[in-house]
Amino acid sequence: MAKKKVEKVEEQIVEKISFSSLDQVMCDDYAIYAKYVIQNRAIPDVRDGLKPVQRRIIYSMYENGYLFNKPTKKCARIVGDVMGKYHPHGDSSIYEALARMSQNWKINMNLIDFQGNNGSIDGDGPAAYRYTEARLAPLAEELVRDLEKETVDMDLNFDDTLFEPSVLPAHFPNLLLNGTEGIAVAMATEIPPHNLRELIDATIYRIQHPNCEIDELLEIVKGPDFPTGGNLLKSDGIRNIYTTGRGKVDIRAKYEIVEEKDKNLIIIHEIPYKVIKKDISYIIDTIRQKKEIDGIIEVVDATEMHKIKIIVTLKKDVDPNIVMNYLLQKTPLQTSYSANMVAIVNGRPETLTLTSYLDSYIEHQKDVTTRRTHFELAKDTKRLNVVDGLIKAISILDEVIEVIRGSINKSDAKNNLIAKFGFNEEQAEAIVSLQLYRLTNTDVTKLQDEAKSLRSEIEELNYILNDAKKLSRVIINDLKFISNKYGVDRKTEIIDANKEFSIDKRDLILKEDVMLAVTADGYIKCSSFKSYKSSNSIMPGIKSEDLLVCADTVNTGDFVLSFTNKGNFIFTPVHEIQDGKWKDEGKHINYLTNLPGSEKIIKTFGVEEFIDNVYIVTVSKRGQIKRTLLKEFVAQRYSKPICTMKMLKNDELADVTFTSGNSDLLIISSNGLATFFNENELTPLGNKTAGVKSLNNIKDGHIVSIHAFEQDEKAKLLLLTDKGNLRIFDSSNVNKTERLGKATVLFKTFKYDPHTLIYAKKLDKEVVSKNIETILYCITKDNKMIEVKNDDYHLTPMDKYAKTNIDISETTILEKIHNFSIEYIKKDMKTYAVAPETIKKPDFTQNVDDGDDEFIQISIFDELGD
Repeated sequence: MAKKKVEKVEEQIVEKISFSSLDQVMCDDYAIYAKYVIQNRAIPDVRDGLKPVQRRIIYSMYENGYLFNKPTKKCARIVGDVMGKYHPHGDSSIYEALARMSQNWKINMNLIDFQGNNGSIDGDGPAAYRYTEARLAPLAEELVRDLEKETVDMDLNFDDTLFEPSVLPAHFPNLLLNGTEGIAVAMATEIPPHNLRELIDATIYRIQHPNCEIDELLEIVKGPDFPTGGNLLKSDGIRNIYTTGRGKVDIRAKYEIVEEKDKNLIIIHEIPYKVIKKDISYIIDTIRQKKEIDGIIEVVDATEMHKIKIIVTLKKDVDPNIVMNYLLQKTPLQTSYSANMVAIVNGRPETLTLTSYLDSYIEHQKDVTTRRTHFELAKDTKRLNVVDGLIKAISILDEVIEVIRGSINKSDAKNNLIAKFGFNEEQAEAIVSLQLYRLTNTDVTKLQDEAKSLRSEIEELNYILNDAKKLSRVIINDLKFISNKYGVDRKTEIIDANKEFSIDKRDLILKEDVMLAVTADGYIKCSSFKSYKSSNSIMPGIKSEDLLVCADTVNTGDFVLSFTNKGNFIFTPVHEIQDGKWKDEGKHINYLTNLPGSEKIIKTFGVEEFIDNVYIVTVSKRGQIKRTLLKEFVAQRYSKPICTMKMLKNDELADVTFTSGNSDLLIISSNGLATFFNENELTPLGNKTAGVKSLNNIKDGHIVSIHAFEQDEKAKLLLLTDKGNLRIFDSSNVNKTERLGKATVLFKTFKYDPHTLIYAKKLDKEVVSKNIETILYCITKDNKMIEVKNDDYHLTPMDKYAKTNIDISETTILEKIHNFSIEYIKKDMKTYAVAPETIKKPDFTQNVDDGDDEFIQISIFDELGD
């Protein structure tokens, strides 16, 4: 008979699809993720000061018996136990947390006793966990003490197979003791370490004075105590940490200065918290190699074990205090630490103050102590009940034995004892389990003594539970015990902060004369005299079509001001200019400042010191002039050119000079006009302003140069035109007038042979008196260089027309002149302070030429002041 086919009924699958926007799904899921990271990963609990992974490590080691008085166990085993039972995350994060709790340069008091390489203060990581071993440190056992007495809640682990504590009893304030750091979602925590004795004293004081002010607590807790020691500088930041939960403090290395016969030593013993030690040696040695400062001979890291010792050897003639102040500014020997005291309080992240933390910790200790007391009370009560039953049973021993003998089994014996003599269940169990040797008279006495002791303990425990002051005394005694046993002296010394010191880097560099070369295209270099002399050439290496602005001697302790055709200036300390060979082209100034390719350097000054009553006078090609105090040119930031004179339309800076406060100014134009007036015709103006007009009737020409003369000074000048007319004239031939007075014609030209002035040089009196040859290195229009020599300094008649008088061809047009000398502003320069009432106010109505629509009116009254 054929089998009946059974039809299979397919189960219908009903899909449950919920519709929601992507942003809502992401928002909800991200919120869940953020809550998990905050509560279960990155932020510590305020009560025991531990993150979940740290708590699980300590609990797992305690549970497995890896205690201080037991042998160490392989870290691989510890990590495996923690990961398999309680913390299902990466083994590297567990091992990192394990190692960190043993690193005495990161936490104040170790919680893990580590055997093997656990990393170093140089930033090295620990050895692989298969090589290292660990056990709980003695102090860590104070975190888990009384855990078996039901002092904290126990939660199920991740797979609901085991229980783990939600928090540890923590009989000392671990959160502030060892500090912590962590980054969660949208928040972070950075809690500095503190001194155990100070924290316990503050906790005790808060228990005894629950309404005390924060200032009273700050008399006890002086500030953070970092494991690496160092000096903590007094500031408002310390108080802010404890009053607001956030604050910034400065930490400085501890050092000593040792003076020896032929050298000085700076010996660094302690470094700021969280600074990698080897970075300090590296940075100081980099400063030495780059010669940022002079005097450092060598840097040696002579650290032995955990005793830091970095030795900086200095030359004998170098002031070690100045060097150390510089190193404090430029290296991690002084750093800032920003505290952000965030912890989990009642399941939520909260920014803690000192009082809120102590209150939370004290509340936790009261809860732990109360639970422990209840546990011990229940245990003692249970034991007393048993002891009373045993004493009663011994007093009627014969009857008890008779009842037990007449019973069928243990259960029947217990029931018969309860029924006949009134014993309770616990007492009956103890009687039937009693060993015969305990029936001696001595054991009865011991039971009676034990009962007496138990009644006393029960009375004491009830007293603790019913009296808050007694409960507080128990906590205080416990804290004092830990303080006496584990407390150590403060490592970080709190010192008064020095006044803001400003380091003049010139005091730290080797002051020596060097050869400076600057070109119009922005190439700059310093060369030693050895390199300069070995090149056998006054001309440094420059690119073709470039123009030399200066090639002269400067000192490494001085500054250079370079002015550009766009009305800007570049501030450069000489010691920051890179060394180069004299024959090399040098390096573009863009490594010091951002000079655009279209901007050309036209003049360079050396400045020994930015003294008072010295002015910089700038003049543009179209005759705009301006006077500015030298002190205005001191720049703190010089990563780009700084504006000194606002240029008018289609105008450029022509020349620059410096004055003594009462100098006369000689301005010469390309068409042979000259004006001569006192600098006090010009009101001093700040940088970034335009100037006023200096010379009339220069539409067909432009300003070529400006020269400063002291009162009653006379000097000869050398002029050179584009077609080769070289002439000498005396400044006394130019009449001194007011600004915009009648100009003096220095030379005339033939209409068929016009000459244009391209160069004017004020001649040194010694050169003129001794007929020392002057050599001009001229660049022609077709970019050829020719030398023009002159040793005849007789005056050229003013009425003599300009015509070629040097050895060049008729078709040669001179265009530019290489300049070698650099004008220097010396600190002993004679200056004059002119009374303000003698200074003439500028006439701004004369700024505009009639009929010249290219000039624009610019108001600078805001710069003049009252």
